[in-house]
Amino acid sequence: MSDPLILTVDAVGERLARGVPRWTVHHIDQYGNGGGKVFPKEQLEWRAAEYGLTDVDEILDMILHEWHLPDFPDRDDAAARVGLVTSVRADAEPITLMNAASTPDALAAHRLRIAEAKLVTAHVRPPSKGKDPLDIIRTQHGITAAGVREKREVVDIHRWLLVYGNFPAKPRSMALEVPRA
Repeated sequence: MSDPLILTVDAVGERLARGVPRWTVHHIDQYGNGGGKVFPKEQLEWRAAEYGLTDVDEILDMILHEWHLPDFPDRDDAAARVGLVTSVRADAEPITLMNAASTPDALAAHRLRIAEAKLVTAHVRPPSKGKDPLDIIRTQHGITAAGVREKREVVDIHRWLLVYGNFPAKPRSMALEVPRA
């Protein structure tokens, strides 16, 4: 197992790209190479809705490390290794947000993948001294209860349709209060 890249955040900014407000996060690795990522500001609210999270630090940490996850989890995935799979059959897949039977299952699997990425691929962190550039995102995250609720409904309905197929009865509207698993 190799040591992960250490990516120290040195600047955070804002930009409007294609009409979408975005955060820009720049980092320097331990070899002095610069790099960075740009993500929609709304992504923080989406992660809160998708995984039932309320801690802005955890949401931000998740987003900063998701770039270092494989595109598709396989049988050697961190979640699959501990048994977080879709069934007991031989063709079971690792649990993901869209195939999980519940939000807690999806969150547990995602947390394991993030933890492994930090140990093996890359660890994004603030500078060891001085002001933390990520504080601007923490204080201006834009997460609202109404926004999370709206996005949670979209995620729950989409996951239900993927996991279980159609609804048992036709809903009066798609704005359902889906019980949280």
